[in-house]
Amino acid sequence: MFLAAPMPESKDGDGTEGILWMLVSPNNRPLGRGTTYHETYSSCRQSVLDLQANCDRVKPVETTVELTGQWSWRIELDGESVAVSSRSYLRARECAYNLERFLEAVPKAEVVAGTRSVRRGRRRAVVAETPPRLGRELRNAG
Repeated sequence: MFLAAPMPESKDGDGTEGILWMLVSPNNRPLGRGTTYHETYSSCRQSVLDLQANCDRVKPVETTVELTGQWSWRIELDGESVAVSSRSYLRARECAYNLERFLEAVPKAEVVAGTRSVRRGRRRAVVAETPPRLGRELRNAG
């Protein structure tokens, strides 16, 4: 799934939107998301294809969130964080399990056309810069 979403507040507070990718399971459960907001759909899509092409070189990192003590994960490629967990987990084993599901899904995921525009966690209309298969998501193929 490609999401057009407001970027985190910048110093000038201009409210700029960027495109972020998210990997979801066949039942629409978020498995993980990209770490970078992209200016264009094509650059966001390319970052997903690059991750798939290099999934044998990624380094998974599990860590705790200092404020809550909960667990989260991230994926690094060449020392740069490229994906993170969609949420935090109460237990280390839950974090490890969900990280494994993400890593299994990445190479098999179908990259499909279309973006969704979101505001404050709610979906809005589909963005116009998409080919005919609107509303379809990046889905785990297996």
